[in-house]
Amino acid sequence: MSQNSVYHRPDNTLLALLLALAGMAAFTPIFAAGKLSGGLLPVAVLVWLRFIGGAATIVSVAAVKRVPVFTRVSPLWKLHLMRAFCGVGGLACSIYAASVLPLADATAIGLTKGIIAIVLAGLILKEVITGRHWVAGVLCAAGAYLVVRSAESAAGYDELALAGVMSALMGAVFMACEALIMRYIAQREDTVTILAYVNVFAAVLLSGPVLWLIVKEGVSWSDLLIFAWMGPLAIVGQTMNISAYRRAGAATLAPVYYGTVVMSAVFGFAVWGEIPTRVAVFGAVLIVAGGAILTLPNPFRKFRQAS
Repeated sequence: MSQNSVYHRPDNTLLALLLALAGMAAFTPIFAAGKLSGGLLPVAVLVWLRFIGGAATIVSVAAVKRVPVFTRVSPLWKLHLMRAFCGVGGLACSIYAASVLPLADATAIGLTKGIIAIVLAGLILKEVITGRHWVAGVLCAAGAYLVVRSAESAAGYDELALAGVMSALMGAVFMACEALIMRYIAQREDTVTILAYVNVFAAVLLSGPVLWLIVKEGVSWSDLLIFAWMGPLAIVGQTMNISAYRRAGAATLAPVYYGTVVMSAVFGFAVWGEIPTRVAVFGAVLIVAGGAILTLPNPFRKFRQAS
């Protein structure tokens, strides 16, 4: 039995959608950590807390499950290292963008990763990009745009900061590349190994510079503990995402992740009192419609087959 057959799961778009939604819910407060901290911690420290906490969590899981993560070297370690770079870059850019822009705006700008992932999936992974993918992408993008444009921005965010917009766009590129790498390795290695490599690699890359920054800036260790939840929560979200990518292609899941703007709108309302307008609700309906196009059976398929 090949490696691919061991970890590959039959395509199940509906289940992949539900797993992706659960993963998005887990990562929403993580991307908002910069704004939640109110400037208490630098972005680099928040990113480090997420990965060092994730590494500690997944290594503990590996020990309990007796997964030989460190007794053998993964043949895909170079891809894991590349994903770690993409993960660190994507998270850092996203947290920074959300700290200087309204959360919904930063999230929507980052949603350009969907279109980027669709194009890269066709060019690199040779996945079949159908008309349904493009229609779903257009609907979700239009819905995300409406949600953002109609959202009531918090005071002080009347003008979008150029640095925040560019950071959100760079984060989209990083996350699109990470999605393609995840799709490839998710069908070839177990979840614990995948998570252990990316979190440990990222933690090792960041620990030296960030510990120096903590000492230099005089960051309190008690302040660090306030955001210790980021690592374990990220492991939960990553586990859901990997499971989703085992059941659907990157091109299929990319438009679905436009639902993050809805998550951000809900989170923004709960934490900062942002109230979406009727236009925002219509945008959310478009996003759901885009996901439905991917999950519901194609009514014209049987007709074409019969003819």
